[in-house]
Amino acid sequence: MSIADKDIPYRVAYEEAVRALSRQMALLESFRARAGILLSSTALTTSFVGSRAFDGSNLSPFGWLALIAFVGVSSISLAVLRPRTWEFSADSRDVVETYIEGEKPAQIDVIHRDLAIHMHKSCVVNRVGLERLALLLQIAGGLLTLEVGSWILTIATGP
Repeated sequence: MSIADKDIPYRVAYEEAVRALSRQMALLESFRARAGILLSSTALTTSFVGSRAFDGSNLSPFGWLALIAFVGVSSISLAVLRPRTWEFSADSRDVVETYIEGEKPAQIDVIHRDLAIHMHKSCVVNRVGLERLALLLQIAGGLLTLEVGSWILTIATGP
């Protein structure tokens, strides 16, 4: 078996690992876009509907519930948008120093194998963070629904 033939399975694993990390990066960007939309939606809802619901007197309990939901959606959206450390690629300097310029340069199959394993570990760690963001977005969506419903009830039951 030639060196090129020996590399094929490791190259396949490496390419799959790259693809998995790319999908995770796209999912993260999607989550951040959704968080931005939720933040805009809650701000517009509170600005327009909330101003109509508040007539200068005290807010009803539904109005307070809407404001609490607004704070919740805003806080969650900002938490999703907050910068975090994600790992979507290997450090090229480490690759060069470890595999290419080390005492004994590594064969390409070893490089592909080690990078595939490293990227898989990154995928596992990233998956936990992405699952948390997905849960936060679901909660924020529910809170936005609660906010809109509370504003509507505030207007419907107002004086």
